[in-house]
Amino acid sequence: MIAFTAEKIEQNQRKNWLINRKKLESIRYNKLSKRAKRTGETHLIDRLYPAASVFLKSVNLYNRGIKNALSMQINRQDLTFSQLPAAFNGYKILHLTDLHLDALPGIEEVICEKIAALEYDLCVLTGDYRKLTIGSFEEIVAPLEKIINCTHAKDGVVAILGNHDTHEIVPFLEEMGVTVLTNETMYIEREVEKIMITGVDDPHYYYSGQAVEALRTPDESFKMALIHSPELYEEAAANGYHLYLCGHTHAGQICLPQGIPILRNLKKGHHLFRGLWQHDRLTGYTSSGCGVSGLPLRFFTRGEIALFTLRREA
Repeated sequence: MIAFTAEKIEQNQRKNWLINRKKLESIRYNKLSKRAKRTGETHLIDRLYPAASVFLKSVNLYNRGIKNALSMQINRQDLTFSQLPAAFNGYKILHLTDLHLDALPGIEEVICEKIAALEYDLCVLTGDYRKLTIGSFEEIVAPLEKIINCTHAKDGVVAILGNHDTHEIVPFLEEMGVTVLTNETMYIEREVEKIMITGVDDPHYYYSGQAVEALRTPDESFKMALIHSPELYEEAAANGYHLYLCGHTHAGQICLPQGIPILRNLKKGHHLFRGLWQHDRLTGYTSSGCGVSGLPLRFFTRGEIALFTLRREA
């Protein structure tokens, strides 16, 4: 029988996170609101989207881009660690990220169809559930709940927030039975052994010292970090983490031939924008994500659902 336990976090720690996150979201909202009043757009790049859409439609590429965006693949990865407890040899983790459920109608149906036949022990969600970074998220609650209900992980679903998310979605996720980690750590136990999971708040828009502090875990267990972007890879490696799962970059989403990204949307760790990577003794994976942001298109990239099998080194 599998025992699933969460490390008890003092209520004031969650409260401190909430106070800080509200403050950071408020600062960002005010900044974007002022820009929108000046330019009519919340992001400078938003001005390019209408012209890009017209151009792609004129050359009959727009619909192809939507088709590409809905053509998700399942990427299976076997990851080997000498520190992995024997009881977790063969442990499977389903990784979903960057769903952006209101950007591409019907994407939740595609995801549910793709994961229906998969077998895994744990499902992790690493943020960005909506399209915009401010405003309402009510439109994505029903499709998000549908995806959660489509999962069948023995050890449940664990989630963190991304840079498109608001603190207000946390209660909705928890009502769906999801364990939300906000600079917090939990354990999964099998027999007498355990692995540790730390979920860190988004470092791209909402970086704070609390996130770095959350990674300073003295535990000698096998340690996994769930972080929306790869931008805290150095801190995770320095604190002895073994596995780092993230997304955020969409692998460029709209790329030049051979997958050369036009934008990586990272402040640091630009070389970690896609796929499997290694930093010192830390193994990381930057998923290209399920959904899309900005234009609902993909060129020379594919969305993905990642399925990891953890192996103990012989």
